[in-house]
Amino acid sequence: MKRKVFYQLIIMIAVSSIAVLFLYNFLRGKIGVWTITLFSFLPGMDYDKAYTMYEAIFRNHWGEFMLLAMMVIFLILFHFSLTWFGKYFDSINKGINALLSSEHKLISMPKEMRFVEKNLQTVQSTLEQQRAEAELAEQKRDELILYLAHDLKTPLTSVIGYLSILDENKGMNREQREKCIRVGLDKAMRLEKLINEFFEITRFRQSEITLSKTNIDLHYMLIQLVDEFTPQLQASHVEVEILMAEDVQIRGDANYLARAFQNVLKNAVAYSDRGSVITISVYYQKENAIINVSNTGDTILPEQQAHIFEKFYRADEARQGNTGGAGLGLAIAKNIIVLHGGTIAVESQERKTTFTITLPDAKIQL
Repeated sequence: MKRKVFYQLIIMIAVSSIAVLFLYNFLRGKIGVWTITLFSFLPGMDYDKAYTMYEAIFRNHWGEFMLLAMMVIFLILFHFSLTWFGKYFDSINKGINALLSSEHKLISMPKEMRFVEKNLQTVQSTLEQQRAEAELAEQKRDELILYLAHDLKTPLTSVIGYLSILDENKGMNREQREKCIRVGLDKAMRLEKLINEFFEITRFRQSEITLSKTNIDLHYMLIQLVDEFTPQLQASHVEVEILMAEDVQIRGDANYLARAFQNVLKNAVAYSDRGSVITISVYYQKENAIINVSNTGDTILPEQQAHIFEKFYRADEARQGNTGGAGLGLAIAKNIIVLHGGTIAVESQERKTTFTITLPDAKIQL
């Protein structure tokens, strides 16, 4: 485009010069006669005086008049060129209007403006993607409010209900009173757990987490974790088997990594078939610890796998259990793993689901 503008200016200068020279050669000899004749019509002006005036004004300054004529012709051509260039500005203006429009409009420009057209189309695509992401974020925000209202209201309603029973029945016997207190306390603790999860996921989002890394015996950590899950395992009639060919040591924050493993194992327990076995297998590969947590249960569909680590994501009814959680466990686990420089993924087919956690900075214990 710049090159074309430069060429256009050169052409206009050349055309102006040629036009002036052509007119001069074509009218040479006639211009003087016409000018003297015109002057002779003035009052008190005869041929000799008219000729003298022509000599003084025009002939002695012929170069200046030639330059002036070239400039006039150049300005006329420049005016037409501006009009010609105006179509480019009009096309750019239309392209900008298409960018600002909420509707998808095709951006098309003249051949000489193809590079601008491609740039505007790229910007248009980016803006449309940002609009889509903004709409999705707004939708998720609305869903978040809905989840918060539902998850907090349910245990809170129970707490208020049992406290109301205690308040209204002063003569309730000891056994009934203890039952109301026990259930109300259980619901209050669940409410506290939900609130803590909300605060924790917010902290991860705002990058307020500082890791205190130490060397961790992964085998020992997993054994402790399984021991802590004994009541849930017994209630669900599920067993856990740990398979490790070698003792692997990892470096990380023991408390946060334990929380991540707890959330993954909790998910496996909640959705395992009764009487099945959850397998935790660990192996070492290129200074990475690979932890697989596999369980037998309902298959997670591919479209669900794509969102399973999102905050507040709820799978379909076939995958929901009465876990009392807020749909944050796997999101928190992923944040912890990512903070440690690792990855977490899920694969589910033929009623077998496997969560694979990869953690760097691992080594074999000798």
